[in-house]
Amino acid sequence: MRPPAPKPLAAASSSSYSQREPRPENPLLLLPSSRAAKLSLGCPLLDRLLSGGLPAATVTEIAGESATGKTQLCLQLALLAPQSPLSASALFLYSDLPFPLHRLRRLAPKSCPDILDHVLVAAAHTPADLLSLLSRAQLLLAHPARSPHRLPIRLILLDSIASLFRADFDASPADLRRRSALFFQISAKLKELAYRHQCVVVVTNQVVDVVEGDAGNTVAWSSGRRVSPALGIAWANCVNTRLFLTREVDGASGIARRRMKVAFAPHLPVRSCEFVIRRDGVFGVDPAERNNVLCIMFNLSWSPYMASKVSHRAHQSNSSQMLNTEKSAYKVIRLERDEITSTSNSSHTSIAMNLQIC
Repeated sequence: MRPPAPKPLAAASSSSYSQREPRPENPLLLLPSSRAAKLSLGCPLLDRLLSGGLPAATVTEIAGESATGKTQLCLQLALLAPQSPLSASALFLYSDLPFPLHRLRRLAPKSCPDILDHVLVAAAHTPADLLSLLSRAQLLLAHPARSPHRLPIRLILLDSIASLFRADFDASPADLRRRSALFFQISAKLKELAYRHQCVVVVTNQVVDVVEGDAGNTVAWSSGRRVSPALGIAWANCVNTRLFLTREVDGASGIARRRMKVAFAPHLPVRSCEFVIRRDGVFGVDPAERNNVLCIMFNLSWSPYMASKVSHRAHQSNSSQMLNTEKSAYKVIRLERDEITSTSNSSHTSIAMNLQIC
């Protein structure tokens, strides 16, 4: 018996075809970093630079020379995590001794006396110590109910990765291969924790001087030197996002100007923003505000009395602060416009300024 002939396929209507037709969309929306939760840096200007903050499920590197603000940013992030929409505890792994506990307490808000209960701290002296701590951290992330009085860990901070490889490895080919293998092992573990538990992972890195060429790595000018993040191109391929912090000191005033630059990221363009380190944290600087301050300082006509008073107060405040501050500390005198009053006995405009030591 002959089998029945197959029925001809019905022609698809235009409406059904339009429903199945793929629609074009922004390819950046396909990136995990664009859909993941983000951790704010605590400043609208810095958040705007990073399009909302540091994304979860990725590894972000903060590179820069000493005194650029790497540890300050990590401490600020550790205190912001419990108060952010992530509502998370922070695991702070440090390799540079000692841990800056005094600075952490000064940054902690007085309104949240128990916020330090959500910051876990551990020291890692070698790459083996770090891998052991990450394995133990995986148990904490997998079973958050074991600590009901603490928020779940969703922020991992490592300060810094370069310190772990500073003294235990030589320049021999065998040591370089072993070091690269540890890079990949550590980065694989960090990425696993970040992706599986939707964590924000931040790693700081130091810099080395670049004599000639760049070997494909990121290069920037900082403190008059041509520098590049340590650990070479092998480690650069282990992170998803790199933020480069640079520092330049004005020879005339002695004030340091710091910049945060997006060196590379899958979801961000290359751009930068100036920032300052104050007693209450790290904050971006709006170029318009800086121009307004300069305009007030140089373009407006001051009364002789107010000009001498502001100069005298600035000199006294700067001198007293420098006596009580370490050489590596960053101090800047910020002049804020308080009020402008016109005097009836003079055609000059008196500008009352507040001196705030940051």
